[in-house]
Amino acid sequence: MSGPQPSIHAALLRLDARKIETVFGDFELTAFRNLAVQRECFALHVGDVQTGAPLLARVHSSCVTSEFYGACDCDCAAQLDGALEAIAAEGRGILFYLAQEGRGAGLTAKARDRMMVQASRQRLTTFEAYEQMGFPPDMRRYEEVAAMANLLGIRAPFVLLSNNPDKAASLEREKLRIDRLQPIEHAPSPFNVHYLAAKRRTGHVLADAPEMLDAELPMAVETVEPAPLPGAPSLVRLARYLLPVCGRRGSVHGVRSSHTEGPVWLCLHLYVDTHSGAEVVVLTLGEDDSRAPLVHLQAETHLDRLPLRSAPGRESWLQAATRMVSVGAGVVVSGPEPPRGVVDEARQEEISMALFHHHLGGRPALIFPSQDGRELGRRLGARGVVTESVESATDRRSPA
Repeated sequence: MSGPQPSIHAALLRLDARKIETVFGDFELTAFRNLAVQRECFALHVGDVQTGAPLLARVHSSCVTSEFYGACDCDCAAQLDGALEAIAAEGRGILFYLAQEGRGAGLTAKARDRMMVQASRQRLTTFEAYEQMGFPPDMRRYEEVAAMANLLGIRAPFVLLSNNPDKAASLEREKLRIDRLQPIEHAPSPFNVHYLAAKRRTGHVLADAPEMLDAELPMAVETVEPAPLPGAPSLVRLARYLLPVCGRRGSVHGVRSSHTEGPVWLCLHLYVDTHSGAEVVVLTLGEDDSRAPLVHLQAETHLDRLPLRSAPGRESWLQAATRMVSVGAGVVVSGPEPPRGVVDEARQEEISMALFHHHLGGRPALIFPSQDGRELGRRLGARGVVTESVESATDRRSPA
């Protein structure tokens, strides 16, 4: 099925197909574009998916915080990895990856949900936060799955890797046949036990969690209302909450502090550029500290979220996160990804520089001694920010 000609079903256009190498084995990736909403989705599959025997399948919705940044306050990345591992072991199966952040309500809803839950000191659940914001519990839609199955020639019933009976019912409404549900569960942690308990109470097939206290937040979180960024009114802050980051793909790629046990708490700030509609993530550490923070401009794509054997984007983020933890302060701006169209380079520059300037708060900046780092330092220096190589600063601070 490699190298197919473009084809279309409803509003879904099939694009290219190529082999990709994951840590669980090789898959074929077929990319699609939904022309009605101008977003991409893709399918990862192994074996002959066109035969009539029940097909092991996962329908997965995106989660940038766990899949790319390595957060451990949900089970999304664990389910993604577990499903791909199960499919690879079976030798035949498919994973449909949908760009449906925040149960289909979007990244802003997800970020404000987490902020509201933390501000309530876990008295609110994720579903109650959605209700307060005016959203239904789940806004995901599955027409894209039916269209992808049609374009890939899949007629078999699904052995659905999911804990959610409602998902099976929603897929059946799209005329997809479900042979049975096969749970995909992972042990809870203090960082996601509250989230998983809320899922269990709404019908997800999850085992009763062991007695476990929620992780204690390192600082109080307050609900913020939308507000323009001082000096850049087209950038509106929508949310601010704490993100426990434990890395990606287990301890090998973990982000750890040499001074503390367990995940590192970063502060996630979410902005929207009202000119383009792009949502921009800023991750900070030690923002109230006087130390010079490490600065980094991070690009991210959906493919960076997969457990690939080689993932330069994710490795770049992990290197930056590990170094900012060792420094004790950092500001990372994740490049804008507009829902429609393209943000031009000049606008990208304006957005990122405004956000760095705001979150640096007059402090000097530490930069990576790399081509990208030096270029970022040059651009910040042109705007009056004092910069220094992180290696030089480390050498200067080290005892003789």
